[in-house]
Amino acid sequence: MTLKPKRYAEGLAKTPPMGWNSFNTFGCEPTEELIKQSADVMVKSGLLEAGYRYINIDDGWMTDERDSAGNLVPDPQKFSNGMKPVTDYIHEKGLLAGTYLGCGQKTYGEKPGSLGYEERDAQLIADQGFDLLKYDYRELPGDPIGRGVKEDYVTMRDALMKTGRDMVFSICEHGKSDPETWAREIGHMWRTTPDIKDSFDEDINWGWSINHIIDETHALHHYAGPGGWNDPDMLVVGINGLNDWLGPGCTYDEYKSHFSLWCLLAAPLLIGCDIRKMSEETKKILLNKEMIAINQDPLGIQGYLLKKEHGIDYWVKPLANNDIAIGLLNRFNEPKEAVLSLSDLLKDGNYLMKEVWTNEQKELQSEWISKPLKSHECAVFRLISLKK
Repeated sequence: MTLKPKRYAEGLAKTPPMGWNSFNTFGCEPTEELIKQSADVMVKSGLLEAGYRYINIDDGWMTDERDSAGNLVPDPQKFSNGMKPVTDYIHEKGLLAGTYLGCGQKTYGEKPGSLGYEERDAQLIADQGFDLLKYDYRELPGDPIGRGVKEDYVTMRDALMKTGRDMVFSICEHGKSDPETWAREIGHMWRTTPDIKDSFDEDINWGWSINHIIDETHALHHYAGPGGWNDPDMLVVGINGLNDWLGPGCTYDEYKSHFSLWCLLAAPLLIGCDIRKMSEETKKILLNKEMIAINQDPLGIQGYLLKKEHGIDYWVKPLANNDIAIGLLNRFNEPKEAVLSLSDLLKDGNYLMKEVWTNEQKELQSEWISKPLKSHECAVFRLISLKK
């Protein structure tokens, strides 16, 4: 009888991981100085206090070739002291350190991939003190015949288990093989789509807009829960169109809607902007504790799309203590009125109604919510049960 191996690092990611990723700001050019500066800002800005813990060093940290023994080598121009002093610095700040490996022959930045080197690379990042691995799938000519996506991730999962170090395992195969159907037994989060772009409506180059990603991910809600999460990619809040390859940028209301939907979707909240240069508007969005509480709710239920009607999306996310989160998203380029009956949602007892972005709270006096919405605005309400 073959026993199924114990699920890797089962105690991790009970709520969606929160942190920052280097790629959308620094591309494949992270450096020790940039990472340390970002770690400093995570603490000083209040992001750590709000729950953002991971500093994730994405593609480009290694040299173009392995050494003579077959090991990955930190790029001496970018990380002259190696990676361990960087992870030590991150840990001393009370943060956690994440890194990146390529699931294939090469990473997307043309660095050595881990295909055939899984145990060696897993032990290396464990020895360097990393707490999260983003494992990014890429196919190239010359791949082994019959190479399978799931099998590659199982191989790395087993290699991580062998190190004895628990790390959040982020499966990044861009949603090509329906990872929600198999990834929970292997990792802690799985990408549901291609790369996100800094665009609310229009897909850019090889990536998808915020709206496109929402449409792809909302129906996967029954796969998510404590220990395993649908990952619609990192946040573009605050990018502001500064990286041309990411897209034209979004308005303040669109960024608020983007953050609102990621919170309702119980998505990992990984900031992608340059947090060293955040505007006050960006901070206001990313540090909204009421929205974060909805995302981090201990029930771990992903919100679902109740209905689409006249250009309005109506979202529901059950919360602990019989509370309910409601999201009203105007997809139109013009103002719309959202009207939602609550009769099928309310449990026994009375409720207070708190509008999260305005912080207005009042007793819920009817079974209807009515709200005028600006173009692309998402209003979020928390219905607070008075019967606990």
